[in-house]
Amino acid sequence: MVGLAAALMALALPEQAAAAKKWREYTNCRIIPKAANDGDSFHVKAGNIKTRTYLFRLYFVDTPESERSLPERLQEQADYFGIADLNEVVKLGKEAARFTGEFLQNGFTVHSRLSDALGRSAKDRDYAMVVNAAGQDLGTELVRNGLARVYGNGTDLSELDAYKRSEDAWWRRLRQAELEAKKEKRGAWALSGAPASRLDALFAPRQVDEQDVVLTQPVFIYPLDPPASQQPLGRLQAGVTVHVLKGISPSRAHVRFTTSSGHTYEGTANFNDLGL
Repeated sequence: MVGLAAALMALALPEQAAAAKKWREYTNCRIIPKAANDGDSFHVKAGNIKTRTYLFRLYFVDTPESERSLPERLQEQADYFGIADLNEVVKLGKEAARFTGEFLQNGFTVHSRLSDALGRSAKDRDYAMVVNAAGQDLGTELVRNGLARVYGNGTDLSELDAYKRSEDAWWRRLRQAELEAKKEKRGAWALSGAPASRLDALFAPRQVDEQDVVLTQPVFIYPLDPPASQQPLGRLQAGVTVHVLKGISPSRAHVRFTTSSGHTYEGTANFNDLGL
């Protein structure tokens, strides 16, 4: 532990300002029909923007693939829901796309910071929160109907009048919606033998893609054992690159980083601090 603490001190770099991009609102939106649209990612024409169209991808949730071109991701989704037959997962993906189209058919509002969501399309794709004409959040209703897993990138929503919640509070809300779907055997959960446990839903590790993150603010590093420890080992400064391996709780990730001397260490860090 002493060696790791010293390494953290050695990685102290000047802090960098990293103000989050401002939220932008797109109103009177409609979906542009495209073969690549699915339940959580779709092309959009906004009524208040006349000069361009957008490709948005939902924060916080991931709907099943509607085709088989990404077998590893399809298998991850099958494992999450406890479904043995990948064909059933593809059917669920198509159902999620249909649900989204109907849910948004009367128009909708998009809130986005235009943060890059990557993807295979040549068109820029940005993370977003989407609310239908009745004021309902799309991601929440996909989860509530068993058509999406609670997964992926989140963000603080406290500045949005339509949400007014912290990121942690929104993850908890989605876990509750997932618990409801499990209990009622909706969507994917009708095909799954997964238990509907309140504790499992609230405290299951958050799933996140393995990735590198360049820190935009100082981040405390905590020990792996026990993962619930609140006593940090030290702090990494802005500018350091850490490798996120997986989620180990709803709020923390297992991370790895390398010091300037070439030594590699592992620990845990809060998702919020990592910007995930």
